Amino acid sequence: MRNKLTTFPVLAIILIVFLTFLVSGCITNGGTDDQAKMITVTDMAGRSVTLKHPVESLVLMDATCTAEFSSVYGKGFDSKIVGWDKYFKDNSGDMYEKYVEKFPAMAEIPDVGSLDDNTFSVEKVIALNPDVVIMHNWEFMWNGEATKEALVRMDQAGIPVVFLDFYIDPMTNSTKSIQLLGKITGKEERAQDIVDYYEGKVNSVYSRLEKIQGTKPTVYVECAYNGPETYGISYGDVAWGAIVKKAGGDNIAEPILFNKSKALSAEYLVNQSPDIVILTGRNWSTPGSLRMGYTSTPNVTKSTMAPFVNRPGWDTINAVEDQRVYGVYHGYCSDIFNFVALEAFAKWFYPEEFKDVDPADTLKEYHEKFMPIDYSGTLVYSYY
Repeated sequence: MRNKLTTFPVLAIILIVFLTFLVSGCITNGGTDDQAKMITVTDMAGRSVTLKHPVESLVLMDATCTAEFSSVYGKGFDSKIVGWDKYFKDNSGDMYEKYVEKFPAMAEIPDVGSLDDNTFSVEKVIALNPDVVIMHNWEFMWNGEATKEALVRMDQAGIPVVFLDFYIDPMTNSTKSIQLLGKITGKEERAQDIVDYYEGKVNSVYSRLEKIQGTKPTVYVECAYNGPETYGISYGDVAWGAIVKKAGGDNIAEPILFNKSKALSAEYLVNQSPDIVILTGRNWSTPGSLRMGYTSTPNVTKSTMAPFVNRPGWDTINAVEDQRVYGVYHGYCSDIFNFVALEAFAKWFYPEEFKDVDPADTLKEYHEKFMPIDYSGTLVYSYY
């Protein structure tokens, strides 16, 4: 009897101590779990960002990066996008159509507005309570003040922002951006698979280019958004211009634009008489724009490209005389598909050395491996 009585107080004391530590949080997984759910990353703007890990809800600014996010995340990606801007629908309506056709609920994703037209609503973003807002470095180039103001307000609201880059330094930062997406979403293995595929393709191009001697072809790239009457922007050593350089071309815009994007004059183009002309097209609604994309046919692309080729003075430039005028989907200067543009450019610049390369086949393969939508339409095109 005495043993039972003396044992009871000891057990009671142990129980009381255990409960005290439990309530105080000393013996609980709460602290450890909370720490495990946070991660600090350096984004593509060089900013240190702490956020939940893995992120479960995102707002996509420049929602055309839906292709990258869906490729990295895989099944269930569509339920993670809680908001986006209208850029995807307005400027990549063909790709948007393909996504919504397969994932109808995406048509109901709330629009939070855009930085480039001052419609961006921090209040809408706060109401959606995302784990992260994804932005792109090019926002600093085109919408610097609006971007800085948005960052301050979202920081005050406790909403982290992560910047990607597929535009400023596309052939260097695209893989880093994919890996960053993989890291914050907990899909690092999938992201690495995409990076491995990307690097295999670009390194194959680079290794061939290293063996090519002689003068580089001169190249003119124009965003064919405005229609033939108004010259669209060209690119210095950025976006398309950076890809031209990596593909072994001599970009005629770089000496005067440096790392900026701006329209060149008709006189400058005719005087330079480039060996290659590349026009970029998309599913734009502007009259006379070059139509390319997932829902465009070769006939539509050719018919909308013809007025550009027939501009005054173009019949005298080398590219037209030698029938070396091409079209490429405009989105490829600011997304992961720039490796396909690299293949296409290299093939157009050096047709003999790359005669066995088919960028369209590469696109189909990438879609089969990583994309939730099927390849279709006209995304790379030779006018002649």
